[in-house]
Amino acid sequence: MKKLFFAPRVLLVAVVCLLGVANAQTTPVTPPNPAASTTICFVNAQKVLQNHPQGAKVLEAQKKAQDELKVLSDQVQALQVKISNGTATAAERQQYETLIKTGQARQAQLKAQIDKLLEPITKDVDAAVAKVANARGCGVVLDRAIAANSGLVIYVNPNSALDITDDVILEINKPKA
Repeated sequence: MKKLFFAPRVLLVAVVCLLGVANAQTTPVTPPNPAASTTICFVNAQKVLQNHPQGAKVLEAQKKAQDELKVLSDQVQALQVKISNGTATAAERQQYETLIKTGQARQAQLKAQIDKLLEPITKDVDAAVAKVANARGCGVVLDRAIAANSGLVIYVNPNSALDITDDVILEINKPKA
């Protein structure tokens, strides 16, 4: 029974591979477009968010979420110390488990609320980044903080023409037609 199930899959994979090879042999290779930009630009996404007309709402929601989750985290840590020391009662262990579950559920709820607030802002910022990047000849745009923290980029002069943050901020704050 296993052979019958396996054999059609092997046959299907072989046919797909053959078609792919045949297609690859007959499809002409398009040379790279020399006019395509290879310039890598950077944007400070946090600064753009802070300067977006609706950014203050998101930042406020993030702050409230952090404050609320910090209270739960502090309670969990206090109980964790007692559990580690072996001095926690059965009720405290139960409270610890409940707080962990409550914290995880609340964190998911708060994330969903913030994501909902961020959705229209993200679309607006993405459109502004695309517009500015095209105007400035950027082939790739990286978030400055993510690029730096990933080790991908070691240094970019903040006054460099590669930083499009200020232009993106101007674009998102333009009156909509």
